[in-house]
Amino acid sequence: MCNKSGASANPDRVVLPSNVTPSHYTVTISPDLKAFTFRGYVEINVDIHEPTKTIQVNTKEMTLKWARVEIDDKTHEAVDTAYDEHRETSTFTFESELPKGKAVLSVNYDGILNDKMHGFYRSSYKDSEGNTKYMGVTQFEATDARCAFPCWDEPAAKATFAIKLVVPVELEALSNMPVSQITQVEPEEKTVHFETTPIMSTYLVAWAVGDFEYVESTTTKLEKPVVCRVYTLPGLKEQGRFAVEITPKILEYFSEIFGTAYPLPKMDQIAVPDFDMGAMENWGLVTYRTVALLFDEKTSDLRFKEQVASTVAHELAHQWFGNLVTMEWWDHLWLNEGFATWVGTLAVDHLFPKWDTWPTFLVNDMQRGIALDSLRSSHPIEVPVNDPHEIHQIFDAISYSKGASVIRMLSTWLTVDVFLAGIRRYLQKHQYKNATTNDLWDALSEESKIDVREFMNTWTRVIGLPILNVTETDGVVSVEQHRYLSTNDVKAEDDETVWWVPLGVHPKPASIVDPNQTLKSRSLQFEAPEGAYLFNKDYSGVFRTNYPASAITRIGKAILDGSDLLSLSDRAGLVADISSLAKSGHSPTSNFLDLVQYYKNEETYVVWELLNGRVGEIASIFAGNQRVNEGIKHFQRNLVDRMVTKLGWEFPEGEDYLTSRLRNVILRSAGRAGHEATVAEAKRRFAIFVSDANQESILHPSIRQTAFEIVLTHGGEDEFRQVLKYFHNAPKQDQEIVALLALGAVQQPELIAEVQALAISESVRPQDILYVLAGLSANAKARLPTWEWVKANWQLLSDRYKSSMGLLGACVKYPLAQASDASLIKEVQEFFKDKDTKDFQRALDQAIEGLNVNSAWVAREEQGLAEWLSLHKY
Repeated sequence: MCNKSGASANPDRVVLPSNVTPSHYTVTISPDLKAFTFRGYVEINVDIHEPTKTIQVNTKEMTLKWARVEIDDKTHEAVDTAYDEHRETSTFTFESELPKGKAVLSVNYDGILNDKMHGFYRSSYKDSEGNTKYMGVTQFEATDARCAFPCWDEPAAKATFAIKLVVPVELEALSNMPVSQITQVEPEEKTVHFETTPIMSTYLVAWAVGDFEYVESTTTKLEKPVVCRVYTLPGLKEQGRFAVEITPKILEYFSEIFGTAYPLPKMDQIAVPDFDMGAMENWGLVTYRTVALLFDEKTSDLRFKEQVASTVAHELAHQWFGNLVTMEWWDHLWLNEGFATWVGTLAVDHLFPKWDTWPTFLVNDMQRGIALDSLRSSHPIEVPVNDPHEIHQIFDAISYSKGASVIRMLSTWLTVDVFLAGIRRYLQKHQYKNATTNDLWDALSEESKIDVREFMNTWTRVIGLPILNVTETDGVVSVEQHRYLSTNDVKAEDDETVWWVPLGVHPKPASIVDPNQTLKSRSLQFEAPEGAYLFNKDYSGVFRTNYPASAITRIGKAILDGSDLLSLSDRAGLVADISSLAKSGHSPTSNFLDLVQYYKNEETYVVWELLNGRVGEIASIFAGNQRVNEGIKHFQRNLVDRMVTKLGWEFPEGEDYLTSRLRNVILRSAGRAGHEATVAEAKRRFAIFVSDANQESILHPSIRQTAFEIVLTHGGEDEFRQVLKYFHNAPKQDQEIVALLALGAVQQPELIAEVQALAISESVRPQDILYVLAGLSANAKARLPTWEWVKANWQLLSDRYKSSMGLLGACVKYPLAQASDASLIKEVQEFFKDKDTKDFQRALDQAIEGLNVNSAWVAREEQGLAEWLSLHKY
C-alpha cells in the first residue's frame, strides 16, 4: 500500500519514502531460547513506483548480513547499507538504478531475543521443579515490528504475511493464522509454516514459541465456525476456562452488531508472564498479561473476573476496529482504543447484565478520562503525532477513557441503534483498508442524517471539557458553560471553546424544544421544574455540573427517600461531580460531605466504591493535617458502620457477584479509617490464616488484600514477614499482585525501604513495579520516601524502562499522585531540569499539575474542613 496520503496530510511526519511499497512478506525466524538470539530471513514483494537506486526500510536492534533485490530473474546486491538510529531506518543502496515495477527485496539478518517486553522478546517462568524456562513472544505496537524483521512499519503500509518459525521439535509455535504445514522435521528442529494472513499492518503481526497447553471452544452461531483457544504455560490451562467460555459469545455478538463475521479461521489468546501493557490485539493471536486472561474461581479475587471479561471484550473488538479497518496514522489511535473500550463495555453488559457494567464504566473509565482532561497538560483526543517516538505518550486515559466516554455520549445522542448502523457502514466501506476519524463521522452522518462532525469536532480536536455552572433565580434556572480545569484558574484564552453539550435535564423542561437538549451556545435559561431536577441524566454527557446548594439539598432528599428520579448512574455521577468540584475549588468540600450523608441508605457496589474512594482521598491528601485527617476518618467510620455489620466477613454460597465485590469495598474503607471492630477481626483472621495452611478459607481471596493491608498498617515486622512470605510462595500472578499492593501499607521506615528495594529485585517482574508503587503511594508515611527512592534510583529505573516509557512515567506520577506539599513542585522541576524527559514529558507535566491541585486544595480548605468537622462532632 502506498502511504503518500499519510505523508502529504502532514509533511512533518517521520515516515518512509513512498517510492517503494510492500505488498507481501515471507518471514522466516529461527529463535535460540538459550542464547537469546534469533536468525531472520525476509522476502518482501514490493512495488517500485519510480526508478531508484535506494530502498529504505525500518530496522532496529538487528545486524543486517546482506540485502538484494530480484527483478525479472536479475539479482541486484546492495552495495551499501546506511543506518539512521533516530529514524530507525536502514537505507540499501544499489549500484545501478532499479526500474519501476514489481520486485522482491530479500534481507538476511540476526536479532536479539531481548528481555525488554518489546519486539521479539523472551519471557521467563519457573517450571514445576523450580527451573527457569523461557518462551519467546512478540509485541510490535506501536513501532517494534522493525525489531523482528525489516519492514515498512507504518499502519498504512498494509501487506499480507506468510510466517515460518524454525523451532525445537518439542515446542509449540503460534502465529496470526493456523498452521498450514510442518516441514524439515529433524531430530531437534521443525519448520512450522502458517497460512498467509489477510492484508494487515505490521504492528498486528505476531508469533509465540514455547511449551504451551490450551483449552478450547468453538463458536456455534457463525456460518463458518471459529475455533477459540486460550494458551497458557504448563499447568495453568484450567485458569483459561472463563476466558475461553466467553470468547465465542463475544465473537458472535460482535459479528452480529458489526454486520461482518469475524474474518479469520481461528482466535487464539495467550497468557504471557512478562508483558508491558494489559493485552495486545494481534489479529488471531491476542497476547495478554497473565492476570488479564487467567482466572481461578477458587483462588482469585473476584475483581480479576471483571478485568478478564473487559480485557477480552476490548481485544476482540479490535479484531474489527483496528485490525480489519486500521487507523491511517497514530493521530487516530483513539479510533482504535476509544471505540474498543466503549464496545467492549457494551459486550460485557450484554453477557453479564447483572454486573452494573455501565455504571461501573462511569465511575472508572469516565472519571479517569475527565480527571486527566481537566489538567492543562492534557491533550486532545485527536493529537498530531509526527515522530514515532511520541506515540507511546498518547496510550493514556484520553485516548482510551475519554475516547470511549465521548463515543458513549455520541451513541446516546444518536441512539445506539443508529450509531451501530453507522459503524456497519464504516466497516463495510473501509474493511482491509485504513481510515481516519473523519471517515467515521462521514459514515455516522450518512446513517443519521445529522452532521456528526459538527457535534464531535470540539470533543475530539479541542483539549479539555466543559463545566456547566447552574444558578437559580426567581423560578428560572440559568446554565452557562465554561472550560473546566481542576486548577480552577481558567483564563480568557483557555475559555474560547463552546461545546455542543447534551444537557440531559430531567424532568425535561417544556421550554427546551430540542429533543436532544443540545446546548450550542454559551448559556441557556429555562423555567425551574417542580422539586428536584438533574442535569446529565444517566451521566452520558462528558462534563461536570456545578449545582447551587439549594438544588443539591433537593437532590439529596430525593436520594434519601429512594426516589426513582435518580438512577444508579445518577447517584454515582453526582458523587463524582460534587467531590471533583470540591477538589478543584468550584465548591466547598463541606458541600460534598453534606451530600454524602444523604447516601446513608445506599447499598450498591458502584456507589460505595466511588463514595469511599472520594472520602478516602480527602483523608489521604489532608494527611499532613492531623485534625482534618482524623476527623475525616471518624466521618468515614460512621459512614460504613451499618454496612460493616450488615455484610460481615463471610461469603455465603451462591451470593451475587456485586454483593461480594461490595463487601471488600466496605471492609477496605473501614480498615483504612481505623474502624476498631474491622481492625480486630482482620488481625484475628490473619493470625489463623498464617498459622494453619488448612484454614485458607478464613480469608476469602476477594478480601485478602484488604486484610493484609489492615494488619500491615496496624502491625510491624512479624506481619510484614508473613505477607512477604505469601508473595514469594504465591502460585499465581494474581495472588502475587494482591500481596504487592498490600505490602506498601507498612508504617516503619526500614520496612518501607525494604518494599522499595523489592520493587526492583529479581523477585518482582519489571511490569509489576506498578503494583508496588501504587501500594506505597496510597500510604501517607511512604509516599515521600518513595519519591526520594525514585530520585536515588533514577538511572537504574530509566535504563530498565527505556523501552517501556509508560512504566517510567508511572515511576514519576505514582509517588506524587496524593502528595500535597507545594514545595515538592520546585523540587521535581529541579530534579528533571538536566534530564532527557521527552519520552515521558506528559507524565511529568501531569505529576506537577496534580501537585498544584492537591496543595491548593489543602491550603484553601484546611480551616473550613476543620470547622465543619468540629461542628458535626467528628
